[in-house]
Amino acid sequence: MSEQEKKNEEKLHESKHVESMYKDWFLDYASYVILERAVPAVEDGLKPVQRRILHAMKEMDDGRFNKVANIIGQTMQYHPHGDASIGDAMVNLGQKDLLIETQGNWGDVRT
Repeated sequence: MSEQEKKNEEKLHESKHVESMYKDWFLDYASYVILERAVPAVEDGLKPVQRRILHAMKEMDDGRFNKVANIIGQTMQYHPHGDASIGDAMVNLGQKDLLIETQGNWGDVRT
């Protein structure tokens, strides 16, 4: 057994207090949420869910309007965080009237 394998084996059997594990895990999760989900990218100003919505809409594009539920279903292939977050992000994109041509009731921008 090599020296590296011995160190890895010792690390596996090392005991750690639960409190310190939560501190480490929380920091990892918080940085993931901030960097990968909450903050828009510098390049295009879109959050990852918004980028995934636009990609799904491009794949579905056939010149007709699509139902929101169909777009959400298509986007769920790329976005593992549930349909509610996709729907909210899509409404925000539609209310701005910049990237999505809307038809029907899309709510009020102030709510």
